[in-house]
Amino acid sequence: MKKKIMHILNTNDYSGAENVAITIIRAMQNEMEGVYVSLSGPIKEYLDEYGITYYPVRKLSIMSVRKAIRDIDPDIIHAHDFTAGIECALTGTHIPIVNHIHNNSPWLRRYNLKSFVYAISCHKYRKVLTVSDSVMDEYVFGNRFKNKTEVIGNPIDTDKIRNLAGHPDIIYDVAFLGRFSIPKNPHMFLDIIKELKENKSDIKAVMIGDGDLRTEIEQRIRENGLTDNITLTGFQKNPYIYLNQAKLLCMPSIWEGYGLAAVEALALGKPVVCSKAGGLPTIVDDSCGKLCEKKEEYLDYILKMIGGQNDLLCASRAAIEKADRIDNLESYTRKLLHTYLMLRP
Repeated sequence: MKKKIMHILNTNDYSGAENVAITIIRAMQNEMEGVYVSLSGPIKEYLDEYGITYYPVRKLSIMSVRKAIRDIDPDIIHAHDFTAGIECALTGTHIPIVNHIHNNSPWLRRYNLKSFVYAISCHKYRKVLTVSDSVMDEYVFGNRFKNKTEVIGNPIDTDKIRNLAGHPDIIYDVAFLGRFSIPKNPHMFLDIIKELKENKSDIKAVMIGDGDLRTEIEQRIRENGLTDNITLTGFQKNPYIYLNQAKLLCMPSIWEGYGLAAVEALALGKPVVCSKAGGLPTIVDDSCGKLCEKKEEYLDYILKMIGGQNDLLCASRAAIEKADRIDNLESYTRKLLHTYLMLRP
């Protein structure tokens, strides 16, 4: 009998954490039966496409999670990120809970209600999975739970990324890929493009994604006369096609968990100029990109890449080599499978 894993998320759309959960379920389908529990929404389209059992809920709460547990009767609960983990912990279930943290939220670094509540919930988890060391290193109570924490990173399948991207057709100088939200810092990206335009009036950029800040971003593009310079694609089911049309990726994130978009760009031979948030310093180095603290560093590196064919070619080759070293889907799956099998009710 396969063990039944209930993956639970407090979202209804498709992005980084959702991609990871779906990848895990698909990669383990021969060994484990995966059920995807989340808010009802567009995510259903992706789950139907991959033939994944979907259990939608109207709202994630203690009562709805308890009902899901009764109906699904899982052997293991895999709760993705903080809210889902806390709700599962509060149900009082005796089913083993794995809490999987995909990002470094700023509140982790301070003593506040959220950090206290999460600390309480951590006592209930049998295992805490993180995407980088920085998650527990930055958490104010992190040292108390390192004995049950495992850094697992993110599942990377470079062949899949390259197959979905197709043949590169360079249209844009620089790309932004991610949610239009405060953590991803799209306003900083606009500031960078605005100043790049002073040196290169025909600079072309593409912003791939959508989010709460979409209206603000559109307004700022108009106000700063960047309509002819920046293309907004909206949310894309396959963002790799657009990413493959750019020379490099810019990630001025305020905070990150792992930084999956950086690896995806490297897999396509796109150098990455980014902040030092989260796991990005473990992904990007001087051979395949640039870690930046000031806006001027972003500007200098981007101008260097789009203005020098040899520099871009060398960084592109290094990017592909770095991504191939990071490729880990098989080992990631083995590691997680071992974690599941070691858990006992």
